[in-house]
Amino acid sequence: MTPPLSWVELARATDVGRVRAHNEDRHLVRPPVIAVADGMGGAKAGEVAAGIAVTALDDLPAHPRPGDLRRAVERANSDIRRSAAGDAGRAGMGTTVTACMLGDDGRLYVVHVGDSRAYLVRDGELRRLTDDHSVVAELVRGGALTEEQAHQHPQRNVITRALGASEKLSSDAFQVGVEPGDVILLCTDGVSAAIGDDAISAALADGAGLEDAARALLAAADESGGEDNATVVLARVGEGEDAPVPPATEFTPAMPRVATLPRPMVEPGARSARSPEPGRVLEQVPTARSRILLAGAALLVVGLVAVGAIAWTASRSHVVQADDAGQVRLYAGLPYAPLGIALSDSGRPLGIPASVVQAEDPQALDQGVQGEGEAVALATRLIWRHGMPQQWQVPRVEARR
Repeated sequence: MTPPLSWVELARATDVGRVRAHNEDRHLVRPPVIAVADGMGGAKAGEVAAGIAVTALDDLPAHPRPGDLRRAVERANSDIRRSAAGDAGRAGMGTTVTACMLGDDGRLYVVHVGDSRAYLVRDGELRRLTDDHSVVAELVRGGALTEEQAHQHPQRNVITRALGASEKLSSDAFQVGVEPGDVILLCTDGVSAAIGDDAISAALADGAGLEDAARALLAAADESGGEDNATVVLARVGEGEDAPVPPATEFTPAMPRVATLPRPMVEPGARSARSPEPGRVLEQVPTARSRILLAGAALLVVGLVAVGAIAWTASRSHVVQADDAGQVRLYAGLPYAPLGIALSDSGRPLGIPASVVQAEDPQALDQGVQGEGEAVALATRLIWRHGMPQQWQVPRVEARR
């Protein structure tokens, strides 16, 4: 009897990158299941959605059946929508997910939604297992763009499917045969979109251990600019017992990103010899100067609260407008500039002339939406309606003889 296959070597690593303020990626390594999820939603809602997806997969039984994987992803979709409906701060949140399970029959079962990816490496050859659910991927599959053109396309980050986007989830679910020695790589687009398949293949081709490979992949993503969160999970197929789940590989960038403040001389809560005993309050006699300082401090607190409220609103808001060049852009933030301070970013070009949208869909311009998920849905609708080629270049298929 052939011994059952298992994950005999495992590695995982994640990095916030150089640009993002926090990490919205989540991942799972719990044999026989591995998964990555890339959240979206802003104001930390994206990481909530990705966490819900990973939790649903982590709740699978110790020996899940193949159909359990897809049902867990569908349950995560419902949980994300329910959580978003009950909290205005999470409106529009969503996540990609790519999950794999090594079955008792020696086959790999995959469920995939979005543009995170699964790869198989066999005998040094990299094979992509999943198809991206994105606008540019659809254009490539239709023959309208090449892979090289897609990598530079302005809509390369616009996905067409995500958990939480709609009540009915459309996922890719399939199985592939695996052999001892195969390596499975799962990664978010902070890796795949940043460095491409050739660089991924190079990082895995030197025969090093999976932990070193994970570190090399994140280093390559960081060197490319680190514009997005980057996460990888690597698993080697073999015979025998599953390897223990390793701690996440700690990635240290070549150049420090943020200066570390010196440690305070006195720890918070520590009491010096001259400080009052616990429970005692030192009462200070108010003076005119102290009252002025108190009023100033109160005004400062009110101002900071107002600035914080504006910043939070800006982080959740998006608007579609025409730029100075007459092109449609999706801006994150508020379309105002008080005192010359812009409250929005430079915008993401959608590759659509504003004149076309104004002629056919004038209500779309200057339309504000809340949440990155709703913004992506609006951008995708405009791209498909106004930015797609009028005629598809259908690839020729040679007739078999």
